[in-house]
Amino acid sequence: MKKHLGLIACITLSLTASAEDGQPKTMLTQRGRPLASEAPARPPALAQAFRADKLTELDTTLTQAITDGMIIGAALWVEHDGVAYHKAFGHRALQPQAEPMTEDTIFDVASITKVLATASSAMLCIERGLMELDAPASKYFPEFAGEGREKITVRHLLLHTSGMPVNLDPRTQPFSNHAEATARLCQTRPVFEPGSAFSYSSVGSMVLGVVVERVTGRRLDEFCTSELFKPLRMNDTLFRPDGGRLRRVSPSSAPGRGLTDDTVGRLAGGIEGHASLFTTTADMARFARMMLNLGELDGVRVFKPETIRLMTCVQSPPDLRSPDAKNLSVQRALGWDINTPYRSPPHDYTLARGAWFPIGGYGHTGWTGQMLWLDPASRTFVIFLCNRYGGAMGDTRPAVYKMHHRISTLAAEAVKGFDFKKASSQTPANTSATFVNSLGMKFVPLAGTRISMCIHETRRSDYAAYVSAHPEADASWKDTKLDSLSARAEDNHPVANVSWDDAKAFCAWLSQKEGRVYRLPTDREWSIAVGIGDQEPADTPPEKLSGKLRDLYPWGDVWPPPKGSGNYADTDCKTQIPAEKIIEGYTDGFAITSPVMSFPPNAAGIFDLGGSLWEWCEDFYNQSHKDHVLRGASWGSSAPAALLSSFRGNQPSTRRWRCDGFRCVVEIPQQ
Repeated sequence: MKKHLGLIACITLSLTASAEDGQPKTMLTQRGRPLASEAPARPPALAQAFRADKLTELDTTLTQAITDGMIIGAALWVEHDGVAYHKAFGHRALQPQAEPMTEDTIFDVASITKVLATASSAMLCIERGLMELDAPASKYFPEFAGEGREKITVRHLLLHTSGMPVNLDPRTQPFSNHAEATARLCQTRPVFEPGSAFSYSSVGSMVLGVVVERVTGRRLDEFCTSELFKPLRMNDTLFRPDGGRLRRVSPSSAPGRGLTDDTVGRLAGGIEGHASLFTTTADMARFARMMLNLGELDGVRVFKPETIRLMTCVQSPPDLRSPDAKNLSVQRALGWDINTPYRSPPHDYTLARGAWFPIGGYGHTGWTGQMLWLDPASRTFVIFLCNRYGGAMGDTRPAVYKMHHRISTLAAEAVKGFDFKKASSQTPANTSATFVNSLGMKFVPLAGTRISMCIHETRRSDYAAYVSAHPEADASWKDTKLDSLSARAEDNHPVANVSWDDAKAFCAWLSQKEGRVYRLPTDREWSIAVGIGDQEPADTPPEKLSGKLRDLYPWGDVWPPPKGSGNYADTDCKTQIPAEKIIEGYTDGFAITSPVMSFPPNAAGIFDLGGSLWEWCEDFYNQSHKDHVLRGASWGSSAPAALLSSFRGNQPSTRRWRCDGFRCVVEIPQQ
């Protein structure tokens, strides 16, 4: 039974040593400092979810960091499938007097602001139609145009490919409030062509924050609080903490509690999109739980599932590089880090991912030493918030970042019942080509080719976006008929009744919209995807290959297909359409089309290469150049010969039929 984190109570263990909240006051100390509270016996749920020895190693790692002077205190939260281990260590502050760290300590999370507040609010605006992902930022922020800034899109800002510099310089660009800082943004030139490279930019996040303010008509903190933090009951997450909360704020290098450590953010007034948010581990845990639950928590939906998927999958172009980090490949989601090299060795990869969390997770870090990493594969996340400011410690940030790697590594090793090694080995080798486009279509690299293939057939919702831009398009796709039964389906069903010409027009539109080369798969690429590419000779006309590999189907080498192998003509189809020929005794649960990805993917991570709809390919069927190739069979297919992985159909490019659809591929540029 699947567990939904938003619908079950989170089992937690609190080990805070705080006089304020009634927790035990007995503390372990070293050199006069409290290190961690004595741990009571761990409850059964915790023992079932985590390995005790690895939790102990986590404790030891943080207490040693305090002993070594790397940090003066920290709060940790590790959660797996609703079971949480969380704890406070050391001190919140040393001056003017020592204060024990507590789990309700409020931390300046620095650049984690970029994802918790700015990227999230931007994606909410995109979901609500207030802005477009690929629109220029200057469309919503007109003063930002000029000197190349008009080329910068919302996507560029989220991916850190805008070309804007790392930060504003108050010495050469003086400002003393938000309005003046905003004016400075409009005087800052890109340092490279937008979209051509990766360079982490706080300036870009400041611009995105302004865009959110313009399209919502509200200040960034007001929008975030009302639309994100309040619905999620993140009651200690805010900009510019004051009043009674100040005593719980962990001090930094800022001149006072409640002021952000970031100089630019502080001079601009403390409400900026790149840094200035404050929060607690418990609040961040609620946010992380919502993300893993695809936008919903405790019955409250904040994002649509497709928005979370779009936001957290690889969105960076496959050829994106970081000139600041040995020109290494970069993988970024929208706002979130997935696998990013940084400037200084050994930062050739994202340290916060640790040794075991597979690529496919996402997270972010902050200058003040903070870290958040989420792994959807195992439904695990780790939060580490600390105070690295105190006494004569100096700048311990590089050492803290290295410790992020150890914390995430131990957190993964602590999880019981999940094989991280296997999950990592199943990650496609060319993960830089794995991404979700602006329509939410997910693409994975196809081994041995220069393409990534959409893992699902083109959906009705995808095609509807094309039609909205091309109202002259043929309307047959909207509703297909089979006798008296309508095959009209929901948005997540594959679009049917489209011709080869229609599919090509869709690909051309998508290419222009996104700046990538989209097309239909070739017959050869389709064979590689279905797993027979190494058994068919290359450069052979499809007609001569059709049906030649006998007794080999998308599901294996047995007939009839096992239950649930794909969407074919089955007993459900017979119930609705008595005259239809079916695979006797077979059932898949759908009379006609099924939602995309209703059946398990193949080894390449691609769905429905057998069944649901016939799929158009680029190629002509033979040398007559009259017909184009169709592959894969459909919900109306029942004959064994037509269901072979090697079978090809052939039809003219203008044919529209209730069983015809398509999927796209995207070309990977040469590096």
